[in-house]
Amino acid sequence: MNRQKYAIRNILIMLSTYIVTTIISFVVRAIFVRQLGSQYLGLNGVFTSILSVLAISDLGMESVFAFLLYKPLAQNDNNSIRNFIALFRKVYTFVGGFIFITGSSIIPFLPLIIGEQGNELSHVTLIYFILLVNSASSYLFTYNRTILNANQKNYIITGVNFLLVTGVNLLQIVFLYLFDSMVIYVSLFLISTLTTNIILSRIVLKGYPFLHSLPKHPKLSNEDKKTLLHNTVGGLSNKLGSIIVFASDNILLSIFVNLTTVGLYSNYTMILNSLSGLIQKVFGTLTAGVGNLSVQAPERAAKVFKQLNFYITGIAFFLAPQLLTMLRPLVVFWLGEDYVLSQYIVLLIIINFVIQISRAPALVYIDAYGLQWVQKWKSVIESILNIGFSLVALSLFHLGLIGILLGTIGSTTLFVLWYEPLIVLNYSLNLKSRERFQVLCQILIEKLWLLIPTIVAWLIMHFFHGSGILFLLQLMIVNLIISIILFYIIFGRRSETKSLYYMFVKK
Repeated sequence: MNRQKYAIRNILIMLSTYIVTTIISFVVRAIFVRQLGSQYLGLNGVFTSILSVLAISDLGMESVFAFLLYKPLAQNDNNSIRNFIALFRKVYTFVGGFIFITGSSIIPFLPLIIGEQGNELSHVTLIYFILLVNSASSYLFTYNRTILNANQKNYIITGVNFLLVTGVNLLQIVFLYLFDSMVIYVSLFLISTLTTNIILSRIVLKGYPFLHSLPKHPKLSNEDKKTLLHNTVGGLSNKLGSIIVFASDNILLSIFVNLTTVGLYSNYTMILNSLSGLIQKVFGTLTAGVGNLSVQAPERAAKVFKQLNFYITGIAFFLAPQLLTMLRPLVVFWLGEDYVLSQYIVLLIIINFVIQISRAPALVYIDAYGLQWVQKWKSVIESILNIGFSLVALSLFHLGLIGILLGTIGSTTLFVLWYEPLIVLNYSLNLKSRERFQVLCQILIEKLWLLIPTIVAWLIMHFFHGSGILFLLQLMIVNLIISIILFYIIFGRRSETKSLYYMFVKK
């Protein structure tokens, strides 16, 4: 298949499976809250964040190796592929061991991290240990799936994950009703992780039989070693920043506030993470295609980059008003009145969500062109800004969850939102200085237009009151009509809008 057909297949399979698994996961969360309560929910969030911090040790290597595999895959250079996969196996074996040893050393400090509420819960250490083993074991055989990502065969990984995750979620529902045990709940995650890795490993070895025997001492060219070193350091920087920015939220909330707040916040982030995860997966499936484009048709890369940025703005244009008006009623319908946060906190959550998904096109190009080294200091600066803002808001102004959100929004808006596209424009696209400046301004101005539907939605929601499915549908339809009208007024003359119109309406 060509690049476009692979991308379409990956997106369609990913969309269909993601929607089903997301619906099931929402059912699991509702049963989890009902059977175990918000404190165990907060405990799960804190432990997941701790293990995310430890996962920094993989240095963001998967995207680095996928980048290195583009050329040998295109040239059918099996020997180079074997050397890269052999090195990746060594790296991830070390990473899994490092996570387990370091994670085990944190166990004595768990009581300080989880606070008074967490120490009153049962089997806390055992729950953490199972999650730790799950995190460490997730790196077993992971090196094999990299070749599928680099070769635009993500749909295989998606299909296997879908079957295993769906099966485990159904089992979790049954066992939560029967035993009310979080130990069993997290143990099923471990079983799913091990089974998924084994199945994917066998699929890869069947499809690429030359990977059965990997060299014990992989050999790389000097150029590949330089690329690997640079992108690994850059990947470490990027991963450090993203983990500090996102994983630190739950840890800081647990230390400065309590586990209940972590649990309440995690319900909202679950909804938004399901949406942002879907968007990231759609754009992620394009990474290999963009990498292929950079080799075969580099003159088209700038046009595609502008199109992707416009599309993500369009997605946010329709999502932001819907989420702002529907998120609280949805949580009430899903979990009940006791799990609702204030509308002002919801507004900050939506702003943060829109900012984060807006980064997707730039991140695709950074991975596809191997630009991790170029932006190696970005995440360090982002992390310092985020932690600084958050600690000031928490310790001096006692803003709690609002302070956490303001810290993330501030660090991303002031620095990352313009810096990432600038890196792409300067190092991957064949544009003159004036053209690069024009494209950057166009991208940022598109984001400012998002204020209009958000403000309109904020004003309109005060005229609607109710609950239940019919009320949610009413809000959705009203917001959709308004968003369509505003989008046409603002972006109706854009060539990308006309292309979408002819694609979905005329055809």
